[in-house]
Amino acid sequence: MNRFVLPDKTLHLLAAQVNLNGMFNHTCRSQNTNQPLTFQLQVERSPGETLLIVVMNNERHSLTVYDNDRYTHLVLADFIECSVNSHMDTAEPAVPRIGAESVERGRLLDDQQLQQLSQLIRNGGALLLDVGLDDPVSLAVHRTRNRTGITAILATGETYALTSCFTAYGHDQHSFDRLLQSLNHLVASATAAKHVA
Repeated sequence: MNRFVLPDKTLHLLAAQVNLNGMFNHTCRSQNTNQPLTFQLQVERSPGETLLIVVMNNERHSLTVYDNDRYTHLVLADFIECSVNSHMDTAEPAVPRIGAESVERGRLLDDQQLQQLSQLIRNGGALLLDVGLDDPVSLAVHRTRNRTGITAILATGETYALTSCFTAYGHDQHSFDRLLQSLNHLVASATAAKHVA
């Protein structure tokens, strides 16, 4: 059976496109045959909700999301993959992509690692975290001087390194949440790349 999946590049594009209005063209590839399947994503934003329409050949699949949050693009990615692979959509809410991967691996960080991250947010510095991947995750955090916040760089891998860099302004809890979110995304990307290889 051919199973179509969205590439990581498309996930990054979806993260931006769910915040825009318009029509966007995308391609999925089959894991077995590497043959492309093209589809269009139509985004119609209005106050309080966003209508997302996936158009493939003569099929239209629509999804309405309310109160957009930072994981809307992951919900959309799951919806697209289910649509292109012809899975039946039920009224049961799907488990969020990041949550599902974390459940499979168990808890991503233990209490000591969470404490180390919290201290890293407060003071800045560098840290190596073992999260169960082949290579540890390297984190570097710089405290910004002119505004309260951090600039963080995360990386894992030797030959094909995966990296993430961001700046978050605001109180320490906001910076901590953003760092955990970025770490989850990096680990999910590294796990997906490992399965593809």
